[in-house]
Amino acid sequence: MNQEFAGYSITRSLTGGGMTKLYVAIDAQQTRYVIRVLDAVMAKERRNRTRFFHGGEVIARLNTPKPHPNIVSFIKAGYENKMPYMVLEYVESRTLRDLILYREPLLTENVMIFIRQLANVIQYIHSRGFLHLDIKPENILIRPDGRLVLIDFDLALPRKRFFKKLATVSGTTAYVPPETLVNRIADDRADIYAFGICCYEMLSFHKPYEGEKIELVRAAQIDPRTPPTPIKQHNAAIPAALANLVMKCIAKNPADRYPDMFLVLRDLNNLS
Repeated sequence: MNQEFAGYSITRSLTGGGMTKLYVAIDAQQTRYVIRVLDAVMAKERRNRTRFFHGGEVIARLNTPKPHPNIVSFIKAGYENKMPYMVLEYVESRTLRDLILYREPLLTENVMIFIRQLANVIQYIHSRGFLHLDIKPENILIRPDGRLVLIDFDLALPRKRFFKKLATVSGTTAYVPPETLVNRIADDRADIYAFGICCYEMLSFHKPYEGEKIELVRAAQIDPRTPPTPIKQHNAAIPAALANLVMKCIAKNPADRYPDMFLVLRDLNNLS
């Protein structure tokens, strides 16, 4: 890519996702932004272009009429030399994945603050009529001041009060609930499941299903006879009420999960 792109000056690249390349850029006023560019091969398919731009539209709607402090801000989107791109707010941060991997004090000393921020922003997204459907530590940024910022809304869909049949199953398997993996159905409880997995990792530095082979881990995740490892087996110091909340979020049967993020927040706020 040229140093100049869509009126911005590229300063460096970032680690991108499967569909996109990410760059840090500055404008004429030296303000930093992140530019997402859809992979050239992926951009050949109209479906991929539609999904890419859809994510920006959802971010813009969620930040209207005023920006939400826990959602990345959308600046603009378009084409540059036939390459679909999107300009987003630059967030000085590290991903939650990094903090989990290195067991950073910023995480261990503020874990309940992050859990509550994540629960609140998911509840807000649902209240505005969307499911995120790609909640995972890689899509959660943590600023040095402790503010959590959720990114990547490419998979977001309108929220329904009943199971929605998905055309395809996307997202990272470990954060996708069994009913979605098996039957391609999702509702609020898909995001609640992903929230629960993130909390499980933040509190224990483990996942509820682990193994050396990905296919065996996935099999355990969807097998109704294989329960998730109780979180207190990894960290006995977790209070029982908090452990029960996390395990209820990741229950295999969606009927055993919280049906609404409002109820998750209620129980979080009732924790001593």
